Amino acid sequence: MQETNTIFEDYEAWKRENNNLITTLVKNKSKTIERFSPVLAVVDYLYEKNLKEKLSNDEELIFSTGFDYVYDQFQIIESLLEDNFNNDFKKLEACGQTVNLLLYINDFEAEIKSDDKLKQDIKKLNDLEDSVNKYLSKGINAPDEYFALLDDITYSIFSKNNIEIHTVDQIFYEIAIEYGIYSDEEFINFDPIKLKQIS
Repeated sequence: MQETNTIFEDYEAWKRENNNLITTLVKNKSKTIERFSPVLAVVDYLYEKNLKEKLSNDEELIFSTGFDYVYDQFQIIESLLEDNFNNDFKKLEACGQTVNLLLYINDFEAEIKSDDKLKQDIKKLNDLEDSVNKYLSKGINAPDEYFALLDDITYSIFSKNNIEIHTVDQIFYEIAIEYGIYSDEEFINFDPIKLKQIS
């Protein structure tokens, strides 16, 4: 098991190694990270807090969960930037809505993989992911209808199994409000996707 300090050292090292990409995405208010900006905000807040005082066990878990999530999201974005957009940030941004769609699909796939009784439902999401990747490989946005398709697929999966789903970005938005990083009235512009099961 990792020592707690190692988690924070890993985060610091990750930020150093990915400074150019992180800085570019944050400074340009990139659409590709807009959806999970609350996760970034909370992880940074807890990192800074840890420099001054020991975090509680719950806070360490929040930090670790958030860092793992951010790490995975940036890995996907970095791969797309290199493989599909020839490291051209403007081209990546032009496909920001489809990148977000892909990240959402990955989120829901992760939820399904963690629940044995939902594993047979993953094929529809996998097929949609393949279709979205084909558009991104051409450097173009997927049709807007794909957002509704994701909505329909996930609504069907979670409603028939009577499962309430909360995405990581939503959970961390609530945590950010608790820490006073965001105010209750502050509007965070998540993606255009407004899934029926997330209300």
